[in-house]
Amino acid sequence: MSGKYGFGGGIELPKIDSPKPRPAPDQEALKEAVEAGTTLGFVSREPTAKRKPGPKRTEAQDKVSIPGPKRVIDQFRAFCTEQNVTLWEGLDLLLQSRGR
Repeated sequence: MSGKYGFGGGIELPKIDSPKPRPAPDQEALKEAVEAGTTLGFVSREPTAKRKPGPKRTEAQDKVSIPGPKRVIDQFRAFCTEQNVTLWEGLDLLLQSRGR
């Protein structure tokens, strides 16, 4: 075999010029522009905090993983399906019926 992977000498790629660094913006002009925008009623569109996708949570969340016999897990899932509730709601129903 001659060359890399048997394809001879390969191809020559053009050289990439390194990008020229941008000059730093004048901080005074930047400050004036922000002040002018604020006086005109512009507000920042940057998010204040990242939110996780999905429904809005009304209380703190946690997870539980309980391995057990398949017959018990299947019975619990069937109960939740019959009640038309999610797994956590089914657990809550069972705990409430116990009389917390």
